[in-house]
Amino acid sequence: MDKIRHGKLGGWIAPVILLLHLFAVISAQPGFLSIDCGGKTNYTSENNITWVTDANYIDVGRTAQAGHAALPSYRQSLRLFPKPLNKSCYQLSIAPSVPYLLRLWFVVGNYSGFQNLPSFSFSVETLDMLAVRNITLINTNGYYNERILASSGTVIYVCLIRTSESDDPFISAIELRTLRKGMYGEAKAGTMLILGTRAAVGRNSTARYPVDNFDRMWTSADASLNVQTKDSVQPVSSKVLISTKNTKDFPPVAVMQTAWVVDSSEPSLGFTERPFVQGTNSLLLLYFAEIERLNMTESRSFYITINGVKRSETINLVRNYSVLELSFLSNTTDIQFNLVKAPNSTVGPLINAFEYYILVDTQPATYLKDIEALDDIKRSFNIKDWISDPCYLIQWKGIGCDRSSSPIRISEIDLSGRNLTGSVPKDIGQLSALVNVSLHNNHLTGPLPNFSTLTMLERLYLHNNNLGGNVPEWLSELKNLKELRIENNNFSGLIPVQLLNRSLKLNYSGNPYLCMHKGECILQNSNKNNIRLKVVLGTTLSGILIIALALIAGTIVYRNKLGGKEPKPFLSQDYSMIVVPNPTKSRAFTLDEVMAATQTFSCEIGRGGFGSVFFGKLPEGNDIAVKVLSSFSQQGVKEFLNEVDLLSKINHRNLVSLLGYCNESRELMLIYEHMSGGSLRDHLYGARAEHSELNWKTRLKITLDAAQGLEYLHVGSTPKIIHRDVKTANILLDNNLNGKLADFGLSRMTMEEGVTHVTTAVKGTFGYVDPEYFITQMLTEKSDVYSFGVVLLEIICGRQPIDVKLPTEEVNMIRWVTPYVLRMDENPGKIAEIIDKRLHGNYDMKSINLVAKVAMSCVQAEPCFRPSVSEVVVELKNAMKHEDKASISISEQIDIGTDDLLAGPIYLSVDSGEPKGMEWSDNSANISKMGR
Repeated sequence: MDKIRHGKLGGWIAPVILLLHLFAVISAQPGFLSIDCGGKTNYTSENNITWVTDANYIDVGRTAQAGHAALPSYRQSLRLFPKPLNKSCYQLSIAPSVPYLLRLWFVVGNYSGFQNLPSFSFSVETLDMLAVRNITLINTNGYYNERILASSGTVIYVCLIRTSESDDPFISAIELRTLRKGMYGEAKAGTMLILGTRAAVGRNSTARYPVDNFDRMWTSADASLNVQTKDSVQPVSSKVLISTKNTKDFPPVAVMQTAWVVDSSEPSLGFTERPFVQGTNSLLLLYFAEIERLNMTESRSFYITINGVKRSETINLVRNYSVLELSFLSNTTDIQFNLVKAPNSTVGPLINAFEYYILVDTQPATYLKDIEALDDIKRSFNIKDWISDPCYLIQWKGIGCDRSSSPIRISEIDLSGRNLTGSVPKDIGQLSALVNVSLHNNHLTGPLPNFSTLTMLERLYLHNNNLGGNVPEWLSELKNLKELRIENNNFSGLIPVQLLNRSLKLNYSGNPYLCMHKGECILQNSNKNNIRLKVVLGTTLSGILIIALALIAGTIVYRNKLGGKEPKPFLSQDYSMIVVPNPTKSRAFTLDEVMAATQTFSCEIGRGGFGSVFFGKLPEGNDIAVKVLSSFSQQGVKEFLNEVDLLSKINHRNLVSLLGYCNESRELMLIYEHMSGGSLRDHLYGARAEHSELNWKTRLKITLDAAQGLEYLHVGSTPKIIHRDVKTANILLDNNLNGKLADFGLSRMTMEEGVTHVTTAVKGTFGYVDPEYFITQMLTEKSDVYSFGVVLLEIICGRQPIDVKLPTEEVNMIRWVTPYVLRMDENPGKIAEIIDKRLHGNYDMKSINLVAKVAMSCVQAEPCFRPSVSEVVVELKNAMKHEDKASISISEQIDIGTDDLLAGPIYLSVDSGEPKGMEWSDNSANISKMGR
């Protein structure tokens, strides 16, 4: 449809126009958002636009400088998104149904020494409007993309998307400008306007804010002018105030004060615009205002043709100080428009400005109600990596999308293993197209909300949580439900009989209060610390007697099986339905085999959070240690499964080997190689301390063994493993005093490459727990490094981390040793006051000093100041070199052997003197490790 708008304004109102113009300039700035991507500080540019850094809009990627000093400040910095980032998004707030101008800048810099100009994509995503654009830069001077959109939503996401293995996406600046309602009405739900040309005809320089209240960029029209008419046009200008009041899109007054006029001898003035993006339609906006002084005998009349077709009536321009705006929609994107002189016109056509856009039909967003439900779930669990549209281009982690439906629906939600806490969000029930829901392996509590609306649900996984209450009746209403897993929770009461009388794969073990049928309940009284068996068989005395006799008979049979010996207390819960991870990689021992190996658990050699540990010997002669899960265990099934899962995947000479497990009836056991030397803790200040002969070199070698085991977990294992309970009690020794890390029940795997931390409830041992992890619940490998730093201080001091029996100033080991280590260089003899007296001075002081410095760097309050475990390994090898007083490599000194080369990184050091890479400042509040 062609639209022509005329406006008239008398000269008397010119001062009012000026006032309105000034007011618009003053008030336009608050509607601007200008983001200097990668910028370091906020600032105000020369044209009085406030620029802010992108720190509050994105928290991934890294910053760089383009290295083009001649460019404006906002085009000198950039943020790029290296691997493994594939989609990284800025989130910008907008008002619904208001048109916005969005301009993105991309300026290539010399930050990476690129061989070829990078290629990648970006997307603009908001409710009802999703669009992606591929970028292949052709020079280093910069490129900008501008579009106009109006969304019914309240957020715009600008996302940078990797499209090749070698090229990192980047962005230099983002400009968002609020337009007036009614402007660019062609931009609506489902359609964006992509700018091709916005020309201020007759101007030689670019015009933008404050010339344009909306900060549109108006450039020269030279590139669009047809060659055949180029020599016949003349630029004209005027200082007369022009009114844009009656236009739809408010071109700037200054832009309308310049124009091109074609010589009267020429029949037309022509321009050509060619498409630069894929699209089906184009929008052409033409602006006219008579700014030449014509005499009484002169007249200007012309009409518009587009691609040779006449598209307007004859236009008669008169000097009325107002602007005429014409709007043309075309079903082609390659257009040539001409201003054709009318037969009765005495002067040639005139044009002041024009805009050319491609109309891009955007893809529909995911179903709105699904997005709203996911947003609520995101807030409930504080999920940081759910940004932009859940199904567009790269869908959210843990989300499945049914793209066959229109609009796209959410068909799966998988939040397993994310360490989520709190209750199950009721908003999951709003995702009515869900087929699979996986919430297992978290820390969810409370009853299960009503999900009876999920009529398409086939699989519901809730196992390994702390959910409670009754198993709800509405589960039996889900006719498509094929599998329900609720094991290892705190559900109570009766399982709805409808769930037992149908072809449903149901796993409900590990719920101590849950009953399969009335009269067959084994309940645990949670109000007392003791365990009591309750038999609920109704109210008849005969029923009670029957069950009592059955229990007595079972006890007699069980004791006979034990050969008349009193058994050790095992679990009173049935865990036979537990699914053991990686069963083919771990040997499954029978209860009879374990009882024979341990001589019916006759020799208890230890006790920990999991339960008692018994010595045993296999028929082939191997000594074993058997951990038996106690019913009073503070760890339990989750840690059992975690340890089996982890140790079945990894193998290293400095990690204790898991030989297998026993999961039979009501017993859960872990079978390890037996470490006859006990723990490092035992030798330092535990059961073996009185007779231990651990000299400094042996202590150093044991911690180096443990560090190499920890290095394998952090570096050599894929995915990376964080131990979470590094301490001297978990460094076990064989009969040759070789050290091995043990106890992986609390360990965590980081499942995604590039993940910086795992958010999880704080677990570990008092005195070893990283204070940053304790405060933020953000677990990283630097949390293990902190704990290992405590271990290093223990081998120096020969004491436990927290000892309340000592004087107040010595209770906390780290606080006690800090001033001694800080003044070590200026007063070398001072540190001797904290060294274990049982070492009797038999050590190399350089070795002690180095280990002390490494230990203190490990226990820095800020994780970023702590070394990696690989760096710790290198420094411990240097300390060993000082102890041996030799110049050969560390690998030869401690005879690491071929197994180490296969297990993980090996660092050799052959230089002499003090280790390089660490500098220390004498600051008791913050010991900083520099130069990394």
